[in-house]
Amino acid sequence: MFGSKVHKWLAVFVGVQALLWMATGTIMSFLKIEHVRSEHVISREPLPLGVDAPLPAWAANEGDLVSATTKTVNGDPVVELKRVDGSATLHEAVTGRKLSPLSRDAAEQIASAAWTGPSTAIKSSMSIEAPVGTEFGGPFPAWQVQFADPDGTRLYIDASTGAVLAARSDTWRLFDLVWGLHIMDWTQRDRINSWWLLLFGIGGTVIAISGFVLLANRFPKLRRNRAKGP
Repeated sequence: MFGSKVHKWLAVFVGVQALLWMATGTIMSFLKIEHVRSEHVISREPLPLGVDAPLPAWAANEGDLVSATTKTVNGDPVVELKRVDGSATLHEAVTGRKLSPLSRDAAEQIASAAWTGPSTAIKSSMSIEAPVGTEFGGPFPAWQVQFADPDGTRLYIDASTGAVLAARSDTWRLFDLVWGLHIMDWTQRDRINSWWLLLFGIGGTVIAISGFVLLANRFPKLRRNRAKGP
């Protein structure tokens, strides 16, 4: 009897969470991610600099520049110019000589400087011009630098700006697979409102609610009260 009661109340406890998971998953499936992020009403496009904005003497601005930022790449001062079309280039700070796209050696130096784990070596590096599965989708061109660590860590470095765009590993791939199974998106991993998820969410919610109804019918007190009537 004691075991039966524990099982019954445990089923209620777990069932509530399952119902919440199904219901909230269904709600998220109905919502468009663009609306969640307010992208349908808010523009995040950067405003261009004025043509009279102070810039290095070698930098020409025809109204298409968004920013001119001084930073360091591999310990050297450089200027990064960003444009309204989303493109960016690196230049020597003094002469303005264009450095983009970065060389393989430069990308490997950036990767080595970014590494903070146990001592390891660079296993390989390659130029990337197209999406790499679900783990990296741009911008391009980029460099993929892979370390020889046990987790197979890979860094994706922007060949135009030297920025570290993404860090991936075998652990990330496992998580990505599990996440895809969770949201039922087996190809892109970012669609939380697919019809598959929506249909299974609705079905799961119906099953959970009907399960509670069936569970309530098993409670002796409820059955006795129903039998007595008003």
